[in-house]
Amino acid sequence: MKASQTSRTPARIVGAIAGLVAGYVLWLVAISIGESLTSVSKWSLAVLLLSGALAVGAVVGGLLMHWRRRYFGAAFAFGLPILPVLLALAVLANVYL
Repeated sequence: MKASQTSRTPARIVGAIAGLVAGYVLWLVAISIGESLTSVSKWSLAVLLLSGALAVGAVVGGLLMHWRRRYFGAAFAFGLPILPVLLALAVLANVYL
């Protein structure tokens, strides 16, 4: 392995973990706001739609950063929408199934 490849790996790991944590915090904030405003079925659907929009933007941003060789930012962007989408789907599945 080249020296440049080994230096990219820690940046990717830390970036992905930071993205997951930030996504979880964003989901908690969105759920807290939605819960205080309306019913579970309405806010969970709204959070899922916002999470989907976040996922599309994160993929575009992550690809741009990856092409510019900014591996921490790319991993952060790719990890950011994972937990909000999964958790919003879990809440919706719990409500409707």
